Amino acid sequence: MDIDNLRKEIDALDSKIVELMNERARIVLKIGEIKKQNKAQIYVPNREREIYRRITSQNKGPLTNECLMAVYRELMAGSLVLEKPIKVSYLGPEGTFSYFAAQQKFGSSVEYIPVRGIDDVFRDIVGNRCDYGIVPVENSTEGGIRETLNMFVEFDVKVCAEIIFPIHHCLIAHCDKGEIKKVYSKLQILSQCRNWLANNLPHAELIEVSSSAEAVRVFEKSLKSEKEGKYCAVIANAEIAQQNGLNILCKNIEDKQNNVTRFFVLSKEYGNASGRDRTAVMCYIKNSAGALLDILEPFKTYNINLTNIESLPTRKKAWEYCFYLDFDGHVSNENIQKALKAVAERCFEMKILGSFPKGD
Repeated sequence: MDIDNLRKEIDALDSKIVELMNERARIVLKIGEIKKQNKAQIYVPNREREIYRRITSQNKGPLTNECLMAVYRELMAGSLVLEKPIKVSYLGPEGTFSYFAAQQKFGSSVEYIPVRGIDDVFRDIVGNRCDYGIVPVENSTEGGIRETLNMFVEFDVKVCAEIIFPIHHCLIAHCDKGEIKKVYSKLQILSQCRNWLANNLPHAELIEVSSSAEAVRVFEKSLKSEKEGKYCAVIANAEIAQQNGLNILCKNIEDKQNNVTRFFVLSKEYGNASGRDRTAVMCYIKNSAGALLDILEPFKTYNINLTNIESLPTRKKAWEYCFYLDFDGHVSNENIQKALKAVAERCFEMKILGSFPKGD
């Protein structure tokens, strides 16, 4: 069989695929009508996980699971906006790690709303200006993102999903490495490249800005306006360098090669169990000896694996703290309900921030 005949077979299959995708979309519209009548949530994370799990288990190749998931991510994002226009708030501007994490979760069909600060993402959810928000919550090398965790003290929002996003940093410059005098980036990014910078650019001035995308903006401006602008550099991701036509001098300069950031998807409510979930809570305890041990003990009693614990000031009274905890399992699980009941009795306040499918 020659190439022309094989291409005709592909064309015929493409026609069937388009027909089937639109048939699927028509069913999605029917589901959307039922959701509207029942005032149900449009985005259902546990259903999303179920679809991904099913299509990957049925995949016999030669396409990889990653390829199929990318196709279905766009298909499901397009289906979401058929049910309702979706707005997603994230720490901008376009090109930040939050932006790419949001695209990994929601694809390209939703409307992305960049904001200036993490607190603004929370405000967009509380004020109903956006349906979902993307915020970083933990980095594998730097620990909890306190700016985000503090917002859970101030705002009543829920966590409905999480995104596990690998972080790789690149040095962007239009001069030789030895000529670099200034390096722009976000504080956390500079911290994640601390050793590399000390060994490779020991005399460069490190300048903190609000985000990696903002660093690129400042860098591009400096190239045009400063006499020494060509001796500046920026640390950001490869995608934003490619988008802006910038020169990548060195790739993967992060000190830890397994650098990963967890992002939370914020909403007004959280969903049903997926079978592989995590729950996050905020505990406000009395400032007394053994108070922290008291709230941790029920997790051991009911054999629940704690995955993170962070102390945070309540900002209401000096030296008064609350604790952020997350752990394996869904809040609907009987053992978790028993543990949380025991914890609640030992706190003067406990907030369940959300139960959500674990990110892959």
